Amino acid sequence: MTSIIIISHSEDIANGTKALLNKMASSVNILAYGGVDGEISTSFSEVQRLINNVEEDALCFYDLGSSEMNINLAIERYKGPYNIKKINAPIVEGSFTAAVKLSMGGSTDEVIQEVENTSFKTTAFK
Repeated sequence: MTSIIIISHSEDIANGTKALLNKMASSVNILAYGGVDGEISTSFSEVQRLINNVEEDALCFYDLGSSEMNINLAIERYKGPYNIKKINAPIVEGSFTAAVKLSMGGSTDEVIQEVENTSFKTTAFK
């Protein structure tokens, strides 16, 4: 199986996204981290700890610039046996699509393809 890792600058966004995914795809392991001491931020050491402690392949979703930087560095330094991939997709929509596809038995490669092929466009500003 494959886990989903959520990294956000906001603890509320990370935990809220995890709660949504747990409701919709309870069979998928969801790990979440966000904020530093109640502030809007991420910590490389916390991201690295989370990735280093994963117990299966994982797909990482993130929100803003430094969370992506922290994921990149943590994956680069990861020496474990599992395949850890950063996914470039909106944190909620992308991780939701991935979790549902995983819960339906999709492989990691199928999940990545599904997320990459899904249009996350909004019509709110048209």
